[in-house]
Amino acid sequence: MTTSHSRSRRDFLRAAASSCLAGIGGGALYGQFGLVNSALAASCSSYSAVSDYKALVCVYLAGGNDSYNMLIPSDTTRYTTYGNARGSLAVARGSLLPLAVQGAASGETYGLHPNCNEMGSLFNAGKGAFIVNVGTLRQPTTKSQYLTAGYPLPPLLFSHLDQQGQWQYGQPASHGITGWGGLAADRLAVLNPGATMPMSISLSGTNRFQTGVQVQPYCVSGGGVVGPVGYDGASGAAAANAIAQMLANTYPDPLTRSYNAVLNNAIDYAATLSTALATGPAINAPFPANNPLADALKMIARIISVRGALKVKRQIFFVTMGGFDTHHDQLADQPALFTQLSQALGAFYQCTANDLGIPGAVTTFTQSEFGRTLNSNGGGTDHAWGGVQFVMGGAVRGGKLYGAPGASGTLFPNQTLNGPDCLARGQTIPTVSSDQYSATLAAWLGMQSCDIANVFPFLKNFSSPNLGFV
Repeated sequence: MTTSHSRSRRDFLRAAASSCLAGIGGGALYGQFGLVNSALAASCSSYSAVSDYKALVCVYLAGGNDSYNMLIPSDTTRYTTYGNARGSLAVARGSLLPLAVQGAASGETYGLHPNCNEMGSLFNAGKGAFIVNVGTLRQPTTKSQYLTAGYPLPPLLFSHLDQQGQWQYGQPASHGITGWGGLAADRLAVLNPGATMPMSISLSGTNRFQTGVQVQPYCVSGGGVVGPVGYDGASGAAAANAIAQMLANTYPDPLTRSYNAVLNNAIDYAATLSTALATGPAINAPFPANNPLADALKMIARIISVRGALKVKRQIFFVTMGGFDTHHDQLADQPALFTQLSQALGAFYQCTANDLGIPGAVTTFTQSEFGRTLNSNGGGTDHAWGGVQFVMGGAVRGGKLYGAPGASGTLFPNQTLNGPDCLARGQTIPTVSSDQYSATLAAWLGMQSCDIANVFPFLKNFSSPNLGFV
């Protein structure tokens, strides 16, 4: 027979488990299950206090962004190769937004998709950069090595779930339950003494990127602070009182006690953040309407604006934008995706510069599990490997393309199908590891090289642990 007490307890656990409620203090639960990352126990130096503020903002483009239709070679020779590979999916050369690429090789020019106007303006103003041909790699890999049986490759290439996990984990060899952003927060949280909020804040619910051993993400929405289910005012006073009574109980098992502590934290964080935001400065930047990414980035800007009240010096934000798995109707869907992305990023940068006055303190970067095939499947593209990522902020050494030469000898890959840099359908073989890209961002935030080596154990296989774009 089921008692009302056991039903209430199950409902309580279900509500806690289904919500993104965790903050500092989740480590006790992780330790109980033996999930502590032993690498972070290495004897790295301690961190000294800081007086400045820095924030990383990860914009995850879920589904695999066809980024080789975002950044496009526009000189005659390479555009012809691009057009031959892309066929009906090729963006018209005359419509490309010209980019003033610093350091481009003689005769090489580049253009941006016509729906990425704001990103192009940021790049040409030196506030944005593109990282070319990035993907998951265990070590440098050529086409011949890829085709050699037994050569060490990331597991389950071309799989959404696995490649998302490896990008966010920082180890392209296995599935971990932590992410490099979460592990960075574990180490850097000491730089936020007296903070009233966790270092990691998600606008897209629970995610691997921000999952640490001690620091877990606290979640809000683009519309504002989200309180725990039943305690957010929407369910009425009776529900809130019932939860308050359960929180006041003493529970015999450690799992329930841990959830109890997490839920208490979430309630406190919601109240703290709501109070701070109520007295925050006005945000005047013209964020576009009907744009969920813009709503999320505006909320991030509001949180950054009250960093003093929250007593934080370092923060990590995460937001997902979906729709990039363009197997079908790519010509119809991709322009709208790029418009949404570009307008949201443009408004967010203007906000950090004009409303917040700290453009150099906020670095925003994209992630996506992989690029897509250069050739069409008839209506769209399929899963591939290397792709292009965008980074923006006042600290970014912008106006440049960053990467490493491939087998063809050029920074931007040769897009000949089944050529030196591509497989048969134009699956580009990365020349830059996602770990190099991520480690560069972690170093900017303040992680020491010892911790970076522990979080990204495959980084030692590459000659340049820092790509230098920020």
